[in-house]
Amino acid sequence: MASKPQQDPELSSRLKKSNDELKELQDSVKTGMINVKVLMDFRVASERARQASVAVQRWLESQGKGNDPYQLMNEVMKQRVEMTTQLVKDVARDLESLDLDFDTPGLPALNQAVQTLAERLTKLFPQKS
Repeated sequence: MASKPQQDPELSSRLKKSNDELKELQDSVKTGMINVKVLMDFRVASERARQASVAVQRWLESQGKGNDPYQLMNEVMKQRVEMTTQLVKDVARDLESLDLDFDTPGLPALNQAVQTLAERLTKLFPQKS
């Protein structure tokens, strides 16, 4: 008989503390202190870290109660899709405003990743003629 994974109360406490600290940091960095794009990127990244932290906490709690933590995967995937959608929109806007150009490091790899994603999405959402 497989033993149930033990919930680590110290880990849960540390996750909650980190989550609270990220929220405080988000609140303390104000407009005017730094470039608006940098500020927005920080807020989005810290919010994503907070969401991931909550997902880990919920996973541990679910495991600790003997429930199936894999039920949480739909929420994790939903958040990943939402984050990716927003990032793609932000990069498109940056390309439009010429903040990104051919010499931007990482752009060829992004182009390849977006093409691969588009190919896979086409299988889910085929073009209708």
